[in-house]
Amino acid sequence: MVTELQHPLDPLSVEEFRSVAAIVRKARGSDDTNNFIFSSVALYEPPKKQVLAYLHALTTANSSVVDPPDREALVILIDRPSGLVHEIIVSLTKSSIVKWEKLKGMQPTQHPDEMLEAEQMMIKDERIIEECRQLGVTDMSMVKIDPWAVGFYHADKDVAKQDKRRIMQGLMYCRTSEDDNQYAHPLDFTAIYDVNAQEVIDLIRHVPRNSKFERASVPMANHHFLPEHLGQDKMRKDIKPIQITQPEGVSFTLRGHTLDWQKWNMHIGFNYREGVVISNVTYKDVGDQVRPVLYRVSLSEMVVPYANPYEPHTHKMAFDVGEYGLGNMSNSLELGCDCVGDITYMDGVITDLKGEPTVIENAICIHEEDAGLLFKHTDYRSGKAHSVRSRRLVVSNIITAANYDYGLYFYFYQDGTFQYEVKATGELNTHILAEDEDPAPYGTIVAPQVVGQHHQHLFMMRIDPMVDGIDNSVMQVDVVPSTDPVGHPDNRVGNAFVPVTRIYNTTDEAQVRSNADSSRFWQIINESKLHPYTKKPVGFKLVSNNTPPMLPKPGAIVTERAKFATKTVWVTPYEEHQLFPGGSYCSQSEPGMGLPEWTKESASVRDKDIVVWLTFGLNHIPRVEDFPIMPVETCGFHLKPCNFFLGNPGIDIPPSKKQTASAANNSNGCHC
Repeated sequence: MVTELQHPLDPLSVEEFRSVAAIVRKARGSDDTNNFIFSSVALYEPPKKQVLAYLHALTTANSSVVDPPDREALVILIDRPSGLVHEIIVSLTKSSIVKWEKLKGMQPTQHPDEMLEAEQMMIKDERIIEECRQLGVTDMSMVKIDPWAVGFYHADKDVAKQDKRRIMQGLMYCRTSEDDNQYAHPLDFTAIYDVNAQEVIDLIRHVPRNSKFERASVPMANHHFLPEHLGQDKMRKDIKPIQITQPEGVSFTLRGHTLDWQKWNMHIGFNYREGVVISNVTYKDVGDQVRPVLYRVSLSEMVVPYANPYEPHTHKMAFDVGEYGLGNMSNSLELGCDCVGDITYMDGVITDLKGEPTVIENAICIHEEDAGLLFKHTDYRSGKAHSVRSRRLVVSNIITAANYDYGLYFYFYQDGTFQYEVKATGELNTHILAEDEDPAPYGTIVAPQVVGQHHQHLFMMRIDPMVDGIDNSVMQVDVVPSTDPVGHPDNRVGNAFVPVTRIYNTTDEAQVRSNADSSRFWQIINESKLHPYTKKPVGFKLVSNNTPPMLPKPGAIVTERAKFATKTVWVTPYEEHQLFPGGSYCSQSEPGMGLPEWTKESASVRDKDIVVWLTFGLNHIPRVEDFPIMPVETCGFHLKPCNFFLGNPGIDIPPSKKQTASAANNSNGCHC
């Protein structure tokens, strides 16, 4: 029987990271990491049916007749300087290599150490030094470079001839001091860098438009936001402390990576690419009936298309999950700053370029927080009121993608609701402006000669549902006026409106956009489980108020690479290891990878083991108030039980206080 730390979906431990690297080095016959690097190491998740069979055996005391799934790791190596990519599956159970495949023309995620290495190399390049000198920047210690993956690069200017070298672009800035805000001082050129050859291969300038200047001067005015630079005399003095306490401790229990909170049970995982992964989510109904809700849910990709159509900005189309990895960019969280209350932390583990484990301490924050009212009613006849406050469980991590920071929050509520929320903050990606240049219509002047570029943040959630079982369907719901005219016997006064439903049968049908006019939402249903009252399938309602369309045109490079973001919802049959909608290797990717490839042939998605893919996000037209640091903007979605329970599942939550008081005169009785 596995121990609490050996759940089949547990992320690799520090010891397992070391064992995997040792097995690969031995098979490779070399420890010389000057010739190759470990791009990534992560758990290679066992098949869903094996995991569920094993977990079921544990709960029914039959674990002795079901072997645990093999413990495997997926390793990505990159040769230097050739750039050849190796995809390796290592069995920790058997201490051997299961698969070793060489991939041509594929680019894995950019490792954080590669990016730091790239900045150090670019800063020494003579052409970059000369460009800076021409701008009046002679102290290269002031120059800072943000290495980004390149959306595309074509040395001969033929977009169809994508350069398949491993390439980064270096966005150039200055700092006037060690912790100055570099995005207040953008430079006017971008470097194109070959990662494997470790050399700069091109420089691309911003050319001022409709300007008398041939080249923009560097804005050197400081725009600080750190308190030590603002000065204590400028800080607010009228803020009183808020204390958040739980004198009897938290209401959840964490056993290894398995978490119990009231009626919820789930497994919390972590990897270099998706960051936090929540699996095997169940809710305990009346009579202690454990009802499955989700097999696996994670943020599987995102794309940030920028609107400026002129060089060098056309290369900016960030895929932060696939190009960098949310786990790779995770912060170590701090009590009182990132998380408030009675906090439980979990570490995350990734690999360095040599295959050694790197521990990100406190990468995941788990806590409870008050979420306002759950329900309330006042009986106006008796004056008696009953109120129950909502509490939610929060599982979160925060990542920093160069200038931007994203808070990523999984919320679980007492009424069976699941919510995911992104809090976007950090600093705008800025570019330079000549003194007489107007950035409209593609940007906003946020400070003299500093432009915040218009862009989108489009996130895709991979939702692997398990609503009362493994076979589910997806139903579209549109709320529309009745088709019967005013005066019709079924619509005499014209007030009728109805929900119109449609269950998707195939992958062709299940590629759809949101529709604000009909308040479109979706239900993930189990057609084999009918609710005793409604006589219709039990389900969960999927709804988001943040579903902007992808704005770059069809045929645009970013649109073709991020085809997944052109639809709000896709539904596909479950396939092992189809995890990333932009493709497993989306850096410098060709069009059509991922979801478009998987849905070329129509397939049944009704009453099947399915995956639901949801796009949500923000259109970000920067404001001056977003500079020098951006207040949080939020987006996300909810999964709410819809004819799943026999009533409000939170009705058994006791009121916060036992005493009663009248809502009207504090005498007749109120539960609150």
